[in-house]
Amino acid sequence: MTIDSRLDSDCHRLGAMDRASVLLHRQAAVGWLILVPDTDALDWHELDDAEYQRVNDQIRELCGWAAEWFSADKMNVATLGNEVAQMHIHIIARHRSDACWPAPVWGRLPADGPAYETATIEAIRAALGQHLNLVPYSD
Repeated sequence: MTIDSRLDSDCHRLGAMDRASVLLHRQAAVGWLILVPDTDALDWHELDDAEYQRVNDQIRELCGWAAEWFSADKMNVATLGNEVAQMHIHIIARHRSDACWPAPVWGRLPADGPAYETATIEAIRAALGQHLNLVPYSD
């Protein structure tokens, strides 16, 4: 599966689920996963019923996992696609104490914000593999 170069440059590739890739945003100020379904569809209404259900189930699984892993106060889920047309879903674990709360994260995270250490990326990758049957990629 080809992932848009802008998503690739902003994220670590964690692994694959059924016909989808899971990415971790490089900015560690918030726990930010991105699900990239393997589909030619650009928008929700273009998915057939089976794809729609599969993607929704994956979002729910990732949200539940991320809420627990990142000890989130609130989970944000969004599909914008204004800059990157490829279908992708942002799954963001928010905390009342994060740098952007209560505003959206887009354009508000500090440019010099924290990055993930390799060990943390590997721990996230392993946990997703164990709990959600993610097939890991290696960086």
